Amino acid sequence: MLAICIICQHLLAPQLLTQANRKTGVHMLQEFLASGTLNLVYAGVTLISFIFAVVILFGAELGDAFDFDMDVDADTGFDFIAISPFSLAMFGATFGATGLITRLWLEMEPVPSILWATVLGLVIGVAAQALFIYVLSPTKSSHFSLAEDGVGREVEVIITIPGSGLGEIAYDNISGRVKLGARSATGKQIKRGEIVKIERVTGRVAVVRPTDSN
Repeated sequence: MLAICIICQHLLAPQLLTQANRKTGVHMLQEFLASGTLNLVYAGVTLISFIFAVVILFGAELGDAFDFDMDVDADTGFDFIAISPFSLAMFGATFGATGLITRLWLEMEPVPSILWATVLGLVIGVAAQALFIYVLSPTKSSHFSLAEDGVGREVEVIITIPGSGLGEIAYDNISGRVKLGARSATGKQIKRGEIVKIERVTGRVAVVRPTDSN
C-alpha cells in the first residue's frame, strides 16, 4: 500500500506543479491589472506621446529625423507602407489619456479600460495619418505646382521603387521637404539611395528614371 501511494505521488506531482505555476501566472497578471502599475503605464505613454507630437509638429527637421518607413522589395508582392510618426504619437496620446480617464474617473475594470483605450487610439491614429497625408503634407508645397516644380529635378530615392510598384522620393525646395510616391519609368527596380530624374508628376506620384551616373 505504501509503495502504491509513493507511485501515485510521483505521477501526480508534475500535474500539481503545472497547475500551481499556471495559477501563479494568472495571479501575477491579475495583480498587475489591479495595481496602480497600469495607471503609471497610461501616464507614461501619454507624456511621451505628447512630447513626441509637439516635436514633430513644431520641429520639422527633427520630425524628418524620426520619420521611418517599412520598405518591402518587389519580390514580396507588396508596396511600401509609410507610417507617419505624427499618427503614432496621436495613437499613444489617445491610448494613454483614454486609459487614465476610464480608470480614474469612470472606474472601469482593467480589461475594458485597455479595450476602450486601444480602440479609440486606433481611431485617432488613423485619422491623424489621413490628416498628415492629405492636409499637412500637401501644404509643404502649397506655393508650387508639383508638376511644374518637380519635373526635371534630380532627386533621391528614399524607399526602394519596385519594377511594377510604388516607392518614394524626396527633395527640398524653398518651402521645405517634399516627399512623393514614385514609379519606375523603365519598369526596373530602383534601389534606395539612388539618384533619379523626375519625368512627370500626376497628383502626388512621380514617374522617375535613373540618371546617367547610376
